[in-house]
Amino acid sequence: MVNGNLRYFIRHMKVRHRISMTDESGSEVWYSYQTLWKIVGRVALWVAVVFVASLLIAAFTKVLDIVPGYEGIRSRETMIENIIKLDSLERELAYMTVYTENVAQVMEGKGPVIRTLNPQEEERIVKEKELVAPSDIDSLLRSQLEGTGRYGLKKEKGGEKVKISNMEMLSPVKASVVEKFAPADGRYGVRLAISDIQQVCAVQDGTVVLCVWEPDGYTIQIQHSANLLTIYRGVGQAHKQVGDRVDGGQAIGATWNEETTEGGATTIGLELWYDGVAVDPEQYLVF
Repeated sequence: MVNGNLRYFIRHMKVRHRISMTDESGSEVWYSYQTLWKIVGRVALWVAVVFVASLLIAAFTKVLDIVPGYEGIRSRETMIENIIKLDSLERELAYMTVYTENVAQVMEGKGPVIRTLNPQEEERIVKEKELVAPSDIDSLLRSQLEGTGRYGLKKEKGGEKVKISNMEMLSPVKASVVEKFAPADGRYGVRLAISDIQQVCAVQDGTVVLCVWEPDGYTIQIQHSANLLTIYRGVGQAHKQVGDRVDGGQAIGATWNEETTEGGATTIGLELWYDGVAVDPEQYLVF
């Protein structure tokens, strides 16, 4: 290694050279005899080990996620999530198709269909249509819909009147009727004239479901059993709140404290609703 040029290294690749380390005073502290072939081989081996280790770290760790502009494993995870979502969407679409087909079958008077997955084809969904066998619950529902019950298609007119006439109801106030029940004119109850201050009572046991202030006074709604709803309009004072339980004849409010100019009387409105239909209070109450 006297001249130190490249031609010398090429000619003496197999010649052993002495490599030594000295301290500041010039004393030799370490030495070793190596050939140039061994040095080049060891350097190449270390470069290969570092390269393979870098590939493994980049492939199986999230170290590349911290590199700006490089998504690394995150992109693969996103791709897998999208594949799962597409698979779920395909199944939901298949279920919606079954639902629409069932609706079409029922509208045509036929039985619904059953769609099952063919185990031989995991990626395809095969339709297998067959009539659903009748069950006890289906027969019960059919009898209720085809009968004359509350929700029956053959329910007789006047059935509500017979039931509500058997209910025991109390008059809310002592008054005279000044406006009659006239649904055609938009009056779904009666207007009662009261000559003095009175307590307004519930016609039956129930629960207060509405109590709001309006320009003509409080409007109170009470839900009773058997789907009966009573509405009291123009009440001067409210003694109950929403959610309160009341008994039949119990005071829920009071009429106005001041008399009106119309004959010295104040008025309140009373409505009876049964099964969502307004009925004439005068047919069931005596004022």
